[in-house]
Order: sequence, then structure tokens, then C-alpha cells
Amino acid sequence: MIKWVVGHESYQSDGDVLIGLGPIYKYGIIMEISYKNTDYLAVASLQDGSWHVVDVEQDEILILSEGAGG
Repeated sequence: MIKWVVGHESYQSDGDVLIGLGPIYKYGIIMEISYKNTDYLAVASLQDGSWHVVDVEQDEILILSEGAGG
């Protein structure tokens, strides 16, 4: 199971940069890993069952648990 950031509750300006405050998380199970680029994961959301593509290089993710094969 993983959790990843889908947005923030608010943002703060630091000059030309916006900083996200209060991350909003989704939780899900990794269903597939891309064969072409292993940075992309197909994840089924635990909240509503919808599928999402998560990019491990761009999205903030945290692995919460691993299966026996992981």
C-alpha cells in the first residue's frame, strides 16, 4: 500500500515559488508497474476504487507496506 500527494490545502508564496501547505493524500494499492518506464505505477485508490497513474519521480509517495513478493 502507498500514499501519495494529490494536492495541498493551501499554498504560500516565497518570491516566485509557491510552497504547498497541508498535503492532501490518497491511499492505494499498486496494481501494475509500467513496462516502458518503471517510474510509472498504476494504483487503485482505496477511497473510491478509481485507478491513477503515479509517477515516482514527480509525485510525493510513501510506501506504507509491501507484499511478500515486494
